[in-house]
Amino acid sequence: MGETDMAWSERKTGYGKGHYFNQMGLALLVLVFLIALPLAFFPEDIRKFYLSEGGPIEVFSAAGYLIVVATLVREMSYRDLLKRWYLVAILIAMCLRELDFHAHFTTHNITKTTLYISPDVPLLEKLIGATVVIALGIAFYLLLKNGFRSFVHGLRHGEATAVAIAAAVGCAVLSKVIDGAPSNLTFLSIQLTRIYTSTVFEEILELGIPIFLAIAAFSAFPTQDGLTKRASGQITPNNPRSVT
Repeated sequence: MGETDMAWSERKTGYGKGHYFNQMGLALLVLVFLIALPLAFFPEDIRKFYLSEGGPIEVFSAAGYLIVVATLVREMSYRDLLKRWYLVAILIAMCLRELDFHAHFTTHNITKTTLYISPDVPLLEKLIGATVVIALGIAFYLLLKNGFRSFVHGLRHGEATAVAIAAAVGCAVLSKVIDGAPSNLTFLSIQLTRIYTSTVFEEILELGIPIFLAIAAFSAFPTQDGLTKRASGQITPNNPRSVT
């Protein structure tokens, strides 16, 4: 592990493990509450606004990604930001996707093949879409190449940062499963009608992604108060390793 990675690891020992696991437990309770809220208490008009484009859930989800980006920019050195540019790039892309930017400025969604094969789409649009997709592909490749091994190590040792990232990934996978279930089961002649309940679960799970990523970022960069407590012996460091 290099000098930069050692410095990264040392900054993650401000609080004991329990502090961030408590945050994850609280986040889970909040997500359950946000799922139950519209299903049990809201009238029809508020239900629609709750999950609407530009509604509270979408805005909070986008804001969550910006909080994680702000944490990285504030806590990482300029050299580390350049070295790990893919972290910020992926987070900003996820924020923009939450705000539907991937479909707002092009004829078709940039993640759909229709954009690239349709003769009605200008060549410039195709080039811009392809450039964005390729750049994000490179970013995800670098993320896996540089961080997967230490991420697995962190999971095995129960590090809060790794567990929080795993929770975010779990939210992403579950939301995609719910979103794609109707179309994915069509080939089995199973017809599923999309209902409000499934939409609530999908959207709240998507909100869970930045929430757990924020906890991971806070765990990776403890507050100065936490470091002070560690220095005074009030807490025991958990000696985690970097997951990025």
